[in-house]
Parts: sequence; structure tokens; C-alpha cells
Amino acid sequence: MKKWVWRLLCLCLLLAACASFFSCTSENDGEDVTDETVILDMNADYALSETLPKGEGKRVKVILLLGQSNASGSSIVQYLEQTAAPEDLARYRAGYPSVLINYCIDDHNACSEGEYLPVDLTCGAAEGFFGPEVGMADALAEAYPDETVLILKYTMSGYSLHHHWLCAGERGSIYNAFLPFVTENMEHLLSLGYDARIGAICWMQGESDTTDFKGERYFDNQCAFVSYLRKDLAPYAEEGGIYFIDAGISDGPYCEPAYPAVNEAKRRFAELSPLNLYFSTIDEGLTTLYEPEGDPDYGHYDALCEIRLGQLFAERVIESYCARP
Repeated sequence: MKKWVWRLLCLCLLLAACASFFSCTSENDGEDVTDETVILDMNADYALSETLPKGEGKRVKVILLLGQSNASGSSIVQYLEQTAAPEDLARYRAGYPSVLINYCIDDHNACSEGEYLPVDLTCGAAEGFFGPEVGMADALAEAYPDETVLILKYTMSGYSLHHHWLCAGERGSIYNAFLPFVTENMEHLLSLGYDARIGAICWMQGESDTTDFKGERYFDNQCAFVSYLRKDLAPYAEEGGIYFIDAGISDGPYCEPAYPAVNEAKRRFAELSPLNLYFSTIDEGLTTLYEPEGDPDYGHYDALCEIRLGQLFAERVIESYCARP
């Protein structure tokens, strides 16, 4: 991808983010100076699938994929084409008929319009980009070739847990737009006769909470956030509850200075319950340092690392949720 195209995309996303919210919070150079309310003008109207066949009692596993831009899918297909093994790339391009995704990215900037599509390289934040759902689908399709897995993906690139998913510790603008996306789709699946239950939430977020101010509050915010998720999604939960699978953030320049505080908060949270799982992307060797070549985008994972991110999520889904009878 030409460097100017990448920079234009980043500029468009930034302008959209700035234009979409009203705030009585002021920030200087990324450092918060107050803790007041932030309100985003979010679109909570969602189309429902018109093409899904009747479920007739069919059992389907449902996984939520939530977070910001590394969950949205901001890794570059062009670099994956250059670095992936040919047989792997062929699978990613062909897609996975047994692993379907319904996605809403960046407040409808990219979405599947309510349809459940086979996961492939076209479900990212924009044309030419892909997300962790590809690695997830690759692992899940291999582990469960005779089952149907549904991924409901809802992400907002560049937004924080502290001000946007939450607001003063309560459900915030993004949360209140995300919740009907999931509940309306779950009700639709049930109305079609599917035995559909949510068993896992995959959370790739925290890069926008790496000021000292927000990093210090990440643990308390995550405790509140996950408690809201489990309470609000309880009618659709698997027996035994919903796993919360949390990826640490990178140690790249974009995540300074507070990435250690955010990752420590994630690790501490995982210790609170057997339903909370955490893995370190740093320890796994995931990088944001090399792509685009010569002018790396330090905020987003390099292409093969984005695939690996999805596989790491899937491995924990398989070990936990899918291991249940």
C-alpha cells in the first residue's frame, strides 16, 4: 500500500473521531487534565440478517470480539501477502465457511449490514486491512470443522475504556451503542431457532488508556466494565458464564508511557476469576515495528503478528469455552 494512502486513512479516522464527540473534558498532548464526562454521538441502529436459514435447534457458539483498532483490523493485507506462507495465505483468502462474522467497526464505518459472512481478509477497518478474526477463524475451523462458530465484532478505533466505553465508571457511549448490537442479534438468532449462546469475549484494547491518568484507573475500570458485560449479557450466556479473554497491549512507542500499568491491571484482573484469562502480547513476541516498511505504524501489529493475535485468542477460547461439554 502506498504510504500516502495509509496516511490518508489515518487522517480520515482521526477527523471522524474528533468530529463525533462532544466533551467537557480537555486534554493537552494526550495527557488528561480532568475526569469529566465524554459523550459520543453513536449510531445504535442495526440491520438484522435476512439470509440466515432457520436454525431448527442447531447449536452455535458465539464469541464477541471487542476493542479498538487492533481489534478493528488495521494490519495490512499487502504485507501479509509478502510474509505469509503460500498455503496459509490461500486459506486466509478463501475464508472459513464454518466461522462466520457479523461486524460493526468504527460506528458503522465498516460493517456487514447485519449479515453473517465467512471470515476472510475483508473484515477489517477498511479495504486492504484485516483483523484478528482471521487467525481466530483459522484455529477454530481446524479445531471444530463440523461446528458453526459465530463472531460478533464491535470495535471503535482510537477510543479509551476510561472515557468512551465507560463514562465516570458507568456504561458509556460506546458501551450503550455496542449492547443493542449484541442483544438484537442474539434475539434474532433465537427467533430463527438457533441454540445460540455467548461463551467468550475477546478484548483487544488499552492503547488509548496509556496516559498515566488513565493507566492508573484501568484496573477499576475493567472490573466495572466486565461486571456490566456479564450482567447485561446474562440472558444469552453459556452455562457456567462467559469467559473474558484479554490481550495485553504492546510496548511500542504508541503505548508509552503507561503500557506497564495497563498490562499489570489486565494481569491483576485475570486473577480475580477462573473466567478471566490474560495473555501478554509482549511475551508472545508480537511487534508493531516493521510495517509499513521505512515508516512503521507503531500503533498496529505487523501482519503476521495480527494473525498470531487471533490465534492466541482462539487457543484460549478452545481451552476454556470450547472445552465445555
